[in-house]
Amino acid sequence: MRSNGVEENRFTFLFVLKTYSMKLYYVEGKVIHGMVLKLGFDYDAFINNALINLYSKCQDFWSARNLFDEMPVNNVVNWNTLITSCFSCGDLENARKLFDEMPERNTESWNAIIAGYCKLGQADVARILFDEMEERDLVSWSSMISGYLQCGMAGKALELFKEMQFVGIKPDSMIITSALTACAQMGALAMGKWIHAYTIRHKLAADVHLGTALVDMYAKCGSIDIGMQLFRGMDSKNRCTWNAMLSGLSDHGHGLTALELFREMESVGVAPDDATLVAVLSACSHAGAIDEGRRQFNRMQRDFKIAPRIEHYGCMVDILGRGGLVKEAKELIRSMPMKPNIVILGAFLNACRIHGYMDIDGDMVNQLCHVASDYGGAYVLLSNIFAAKSDWDSVAGLREKIRENKSEKKTPGCSSIEVNSMVHEFFVEDRSHPKWMEINEVILGLKHHSEPEDHV
Repeated sequence: MRSNGVEENRFTFLFVLKTYSMKLYYVEGKVIHGMVLKLGFDYDAFINNALINLYSKCQDFWSARNLFDEMPVNNVVNWNTLITSCFSCGDLENARKLFDEMPERNTESWNAIIAGYCKLGQADVARILFDEMEERDLVSWSSMISGYLQCGMAGKALELFKEMQFVGIKPDSMIITSALTACAQMGALAMGKWIHAYTIRHKLAADVHLGTALVDMYAKCGSIDIGMQLFRGMDSKNRCTWNAMLSGLSDHGHGLTALELFREMESVGVAPDDATLVAVLSACSHAGAIDEGRRQFNRMQRDFKIAPRIEHYGCMVDILGRGGLVKEAKELIRSMPMKPNIVILGAFLNACRIHGYMDIDGDMVNQLCHVASDYGGAYVLLSNIFAAKSDWDSVAGLREKIRENKSEKKTPGCSSIEVNSMVHEFFVEDRSHPKWMEINEVILGLKHHSEPEDHV
């Protein structure tokens, strides 16, 4: 346009700045900013908001704030954009300060701060703000439900989804997708089936995102046949769809079927990502396919240009350990570019115990002691291995470390059960459930009946 001598106007810059903010072209955006100043369009409130948005998306908060402060009058859109910018930079204090200083707020203002708090892991604060809103739109409900999911609070997400139904708000496909994801995380199959029936009853458009969420929910909840049926019936699939089905098959012990599906995925030209390879390697472990596991692991960088992460190394250690190739697993751990975590060391120690491998050197013990201070189980495994070869000095040393580090589980164990489409969670020594006294009486009764009777 410029090379043809066509003169720019204010609308030109609005479109160009929006495009650069979408692509995060920071340097190019600054050039456009210079042209705006040169041509005298900096008086325009919409262009200034587009510039604030550009700098916000590129995480240059100070440039965005300077523009905001220089404007004679800021509208609510500018305030919302700057608040979002603060959250993008992790600046919760300034975001809340701006929100409290706003001369007027609209629904987007509340949605912005709710989404921001959730993004920074403070879903409880976001919920307080959500409850304070006088008017909520679908974005408000969606932000809070997806925010709970981001913070690992799937149960809260489902509770809010039910509350949304109770007050008569009709969810869109995005909220339905979030609710299905919560069901998948909690294994709430009955609730997931109800949501599926709701989508059919209300004729919600089954786009690739909603379809993938359904496949993922059924696969994670163990209904592999239904998940596969939905997967095969989808007109359009993306990589996430394939990953959902692969992970479901792998997690539920269908290793060989998962490997066949992966070969099909490659044949139709869908490129795998690192999550795909975790599912594939896990499938190899469940299927006992050691050679295939090695082959796929070696293909990661060579064929797919994917650098193995610690999860991929963990899968390979598990594959080798299950197959009795403990020495090879040990060498793989030594070759890792990152330090092994407790999962990898635990898998290795378990393989050592099962296959009677006793050659565990001091370096491995030191690594274990470094990462396993909060996991008594790993120390117990190592202690048992040393005891099996009568290395009582090492056993005594490990027991001393357990006492020093107080290696009991700091995170309480949790179990859950779904009753009438409601998931109930229970933690160790948890008395928060409203019917915990009745539940405890039943448990004591079961314990009494399970004890053997004394016979004279």
